[in-house]
Amino acid sequence: MGEEGRRTRELLRDEVVRERRGALCGRITTAGITVQDILCCEDRAGFVGPGHADGYTVVLARSGGYLRRIAGEEFFVDASGGYLTRPGDEHRVAHPTGPGDRSTEIRVGAELFADRFDGPPLSRRFTITGASDVHHRALLAAGRRGADDFELADRLHRLLDGVAASAGHWHTDTAARPAAARAHGRLVRDACAALAAGTPEVRLSLEELARTVGASPHHLSRVFRAVTGTTLTHYRNELRIRGVLHALEEGEGNLRALSYAYGFADQGHLTRVCRSHTGHVPSALRSLLADRA
Repeated sequence: MGEEGRRTRELLRDEVVRERRGALCGRITTAGITVQDILCCEDRAGFVGPGHADGYTVVLARSGGYLRRIAGEEFFVDASGGYLTRPGDEHRVAHPTGPGDRSTEIRVGAELFADRFDGPPLSRRFTITGASDVHHRALLAAGRRGADDFELADRLHRLLDGVAASAGHWHTDTAARPAAARAHGRLVRDACAALAAGTPEVRLSLEELARTVGASPHHLSRVFRAVTGTTLTHYRNELRIRGVLHALEEGEGNLRALSYAYGFADQGHLTRVCRSHTGHVPSALRSLLADRA
């Protein structure tokens, strides 16, 4: 077994998590940065670990959702964002919504990480804009198309700039007392998990979502905005658009079918929301994310 194979086995043993690294689109290495595609096959609902981070990483989720506990901070990760790790961070993972989530791990050097992320982050978790998510997925498509190192490095640095601008958006409700802030964090985490667990065909109303997490609709809406800085409607639309982007990556080209599958009134409604969240219409994204130019 080669050095890389031994290292991967050690990482998997340390994390006690079943993963397939590079399973979907391989690996990009350029400008001292490594981009690794990860498909997680772990299906345990309780926390697994601990593992310990061995480098500076920026992890962006692409589909699915899971709980992470890093250096004592617990949060839910879904396709609206990701998280940061530093060497030595103790971390655990749980999959209350089931296995099969897909993520992109960007491993960078200490200097680059410090330049972009070593302000005091309010949270290891971050959200990213729809435009940054398009940059993320377009980078992977460029790698699959065989783009040269110059283009890949340029795309990577633009992506990291966008992620750095977003880091800290997910924050603690500083207006609440510590016990209340913790309770608010758990409520938001549970709401995110409930929305991520639903299939496109399962469209929870606000009342049903609130009942699922044990809160009133008013309280849930108020707390969600205080903790995340955004509304439940905006967040739900982010998840729906990320689902559409993932379907386009997987080769689905029927925009009318996608509009119906993800709960939009019609293709025009999908187009308006997609343009609002990503700056692009779905037909342009279909070309941008294709494996062939």
